[in-house]
Amino acid sequence: MHQLLKLRPFDGSRSPDTFLLKFQRMASYLCWNEEDALNQLCGSLEGVAGQVLWDVGPRATTADIICLFQTRFGMQLQAEHFKAKLQARQRAPGESLQSLYQDTCRLMTSMSIC
Repeated sequence: MHQLLKLRPFDGSRSPDTFLLKFQRMASYLCWNEEDALNQLCGSLEGVAGQVLWDVGPRATTADIICLFQTRFGMQLQAEHFKAKLQARQRAPGESLQSLYQDTCRLMTSMSIC
């Protein structure tokens, strides 16, 4: 069953906190040691998120990468961004009320995390 689990790549376009939560849960569930966790994390960062790997250097630990990752992509630094998106959010043509509601809830949750 463990072989079926796979951490999706993170490229900066999705929630960084959700990615880190999934990473930490998988690391715990699959009993990854430091080397396994480091390699899984490095292998999952792509695009702009992968730039973190260049910036931490070759001797970085998993904790070092996560710390820089949270600084760059963490929700704590994006509160104003989500507030502005929520204020500007309107129902798009053809968008269902359920979709609008879910997106509004997501934005509000993101703001409360911040």
